Amino acid sequence: MPLIHKLRNIDGIELSGDRDERIIRDNKWVRGLNRGDKKCFEKIYKCYYTQLYNFLFRYTRSEELIEDIIQDVFYNVWQNRKKMEPRGTLKAYLFTAVRNQAFKKIESEKKFDNNEIELSGFEEINCVPPDGSYEFKELKKAYQEAVQKLPEKRRNIYLMHREDNLTYGEIADILSISIKTVETQMSRSLKFLAIYLGKYR
Repeated sequence: MPLIHKLRNIDGIELSGDRDERIIRDNKWVRGLNRGDKKCFEKIYKCYYTQLYNFLFRYTRSEELIEDIIQDVFYNVWQNRKKMEPRGTLKAYLFTAVRNQAFKKIESEKKFDNNEIELSGFEEINCVPPDGSYEFKELKKAYQEAVQKLPEKRRNIYLMHREDNLTYGEIADILSISIKTVETQMSRSLKFLAIYLGKYR
């Protein structure tokens, strides 16, 4: 198998079947929230905490700020639990909420570092099968470098889809852009990566 195909093991891509199961599960939890079920709230928190943390880490290196944002968002989720609707949008709702909260806090606390966005989730790549080959390590390094070379907005869209497993529709909702824009940016990202990593085919 060409080394370039091993990149599929680096990207945590959520398949359509998994996404359907996630939506059914999330809707069940939201209905539980409507009833004031604290166990459902805890399940949502445990399920999405790490994903939201990694997402926010692209915007700020302040662990304290990230914790504050996540706690504020989940506090609001609980306070507004009766108003939430089980429409399969819980994940997008949470990502949108932490992103909006981040921009508010970052603007007020001046902790935003626009030049230090990094690939969260690559410090430990547990999903990659054991492969100590020099070639595979070089591929992984080249892939990271290629993603970093993407323009900031394009890189963010790419990572939201590839790492956060958000659909194009969810990304469009979170960033307040059209699905067509997401499609265009993803297409350009994939073309760039294919060219940059061409020697590994």
